[in-house]
Amino acid sequence: MDLFRMPARRWLLPVPWGFALLAAASSLTYGGDHAVNAWASTNLANLGDHPVEALIASAFLFDADPWACLPSIALAGAVLAFLVIRFGNVRAVTLIAAGQVLGTLVSEGLLAARIATGQADPALRATLDVGPSYVIVSALAAVAAAGARRWHRWTALAALAVRAPHITSGLTTLAVTPVGHVTALSTGMLLARGAAVVRRPPPLPAPNDVNEAAWTASTRMTRKPR
Repeated sequence: MDLFRMPARRWLLPVPWGFALLAAASSLTYGGDHAVNAWASTNLANLGDHPVEALIASAFLFDADPWACLPSIALAGAVLAFLVIRFGNVRAVTLIAAGQVLGTLVSEGLLAARIATGQADPALRATLDVGPSYVIVSALAAVAAAGARRWHRWTALAALAVRAPHITSGLTTLAVTPVGHVTALSTGMLLARGAAVVRRPPPLPAPNDVNEAAWTASTRMTRKPR
């Protein structure tokens, strides 16, 4: 199923359109609201108080200029469309949710361990950390690894290459965001490859093989016993 070959009604894919509309509405309404961003931030303080709400709300908010985030929201919608085309709505949501959750838990868990051992400032427990970057990175990695069409895969791979400096910036110091990015990328790639193997149908026999099998079966049925 290709994006350009779908009937018009199939363009109304609920996951990419829903995500894009919710992210745009949330960011334009609350993107500049520090109190809302602080509540939705997936930091250690919020994960210990309201983890589910923070994990969900954070994926739809940008702490930067709300209008400047619209190109990123458009990119997220396009990538999610490629993801849904390959895996369907339910698997696509499961995959990006796993990227968001594991990216957050691994990065914040590592920060908690570093704070406990005195390697990081305890003030980082309340750092501001919102945005759909883990969702976008996991979706890009999934499409690059197992997209439905070659141009889908190359588009996602090119986007990852362009975003690589941002994705990995600060990784050598084990900063929260790059650790989460790498975790989300690995999650998306591994889950997509696993789902692709599960969904791959068995190969159909070649026409010659079918004819030979039918001839062999008919011969065995008509052969007289000795």
